[in-house]
Amino acid sequence: MPEYLKEINRAEEEVNFCDYGIQLTRGFRALKLWMSLKVFGRKAFAAAVSRGFDLAELAENILRQLPNWNIVTPAQMGIVTFRYVPQGASAAEASRLNERLVAEMIRDGFAMLSSTTLRGDSVLRFCPINPRTTEADLQETIDRLDRFANTMR
Repeated sequence: MPEYLKEINRAEEEVNFCDYGIQLTRGFRALKLWMSLKVFGRKAFAAAVSRGFDLAELAENILRQLPNWNIVTPAQMGIVTFRYVPQGASAAEASRLNERLVAEMIRDGFAMLSSTTLRGDSVLRFCPINPRTTEADLQETIDRLDRFANTMR
């Protein structure tokens, strides 16, 4: 019995169902997933996961067509990592530029982009798993990234 509930401590044979409510139990983290599966069904979840994987592959393909964009890890499990490396830029300069790109995308507010560090270099990370994300959204996000990158050089 936690200290903040000592005043309501009753005899052990008494059952008080409020002691078993969500507020006084461990977090029921699986509830959201269980409820979503019950409402939308397994097929809808499978389709959404597949779509997220397809969008990551699309992002990879678009980025491969653009100059100065390097794929660091190909699309897998709905995630693709990449970086902008202008000609003649050192690894440190490219890392700083990519960090600035993340900040600019967040400031812009059109899409969320994150970064991570792989093999000592700062890289950008797409994880387009939102079910409302469209191919046009992805294209616009990459267009903005490319525009920002070209103005920062």
